[in-house]
Amino acid sequence: MDRIAIAGHRGMLGAALVRGLETAGVVNWRRTGHDRDLRDMGRAATAFAGAEVVFLAAGIGGGITKNLRAPAELALGTLRLLTGTLEGARRAGVSRFIWFGCACVYPRNGGAPLSPPDLWQGPLEPTSQAFAAAQLAGIELTRAYYAQHGLEALCLICPTLYGPGDDFSEDGHFVAGLIRRFHEAKVARAPAVTLWGTGRARRQVMYVDALAGAAIGVAGAAWFKTGLPVQNVAGDRAMGLAGYAEAVRRVVGYEGEICWSGEGPEGTPAKELRPDVFIPPFTAVPLDEGLRRTYGWFLVNAAHLPKGQNLGV
Repeated sequence: MDRIAIAGHRGMLGAALVRGLETAGVVNWRRTGHDRDLRDMGRAATAFAGAEVVFLAAGIGGGITKNLRAPAELALGTLRLLTGTLEGARRAGVSRFIWFGCACVYPRNGGAPLSPPDLWQGPLEPTSQAFAAAQLAGIELTRAYYAQHGLEALCLICPTLYGPGDDFSEDGHFVAGLIRRFHEAKVARAPAVTLWGTGRARRQVMYVDALAGAAIGVAGAAWFKTGLPVQNVAGDRAMGLAGYAEAVRRVVGYEGEICWSGEGPEGTPAKELRPDVFIPPFTAVPLDEGLRRTYGWFLVNAAHLPKGQNLGV
């Protein structure tokens, strides 16, 4: 790879890409600059000028709470960002463009594990439908830019990410929410923590540095020239939310009781990705180790994080 640009280097995924490139000894990378609005095609083209590979780690997203509260914001923000950056990459003469999608693009009842042929094969999960539909439009736009312009663009669909720099507010995903809930309960010496739902919904997670390593490997892969618009990067095997709650409680050191309310949105009953054979080998991070690293980051930075409420799953 030569001349790499990272858009969104300050976020959780962008920072992990920076760590991954530095660990790999790659020196020919740069940040696009946080002051450029990449939704604007001209500004995106300026930001990407001279780059051969672009990682779009900037993005719009959130957990169930944000999807329910701001579906139009998520959908419109996603569409504007992808149209601006794909066209900006074309104008700048970028060779390869990688962005990251959410597993919510798959049908709600598509079965498990899921793979790209399952896309468009059924209704989406209602709690994230607008955001998922916008990302599906982005996948088709990715396909179109290769067909018409020869831009080697790819969406990597990944499970729920977690790690240093995660969003621990009520808008974040469930792993960060569990860490904060159990930490606050531990500090307050609360006898119990009550979480949304039943704990039976199955999810798959991935430590953010593992995804970054996979993406860096993909960027240099020869098969990239085939025009495949989407590939899965699978993380740990899926398990129930109750299992994740126990794992987080153990790492945080909370000794109280876990209660499940039986109420509130749980999203898709089961969500697990089938790993694609095209993805080069990458270093996975076991769940307990990833949680320890994430909780360690949280402890150092907790005082600077916004106060969260209603951090359910």
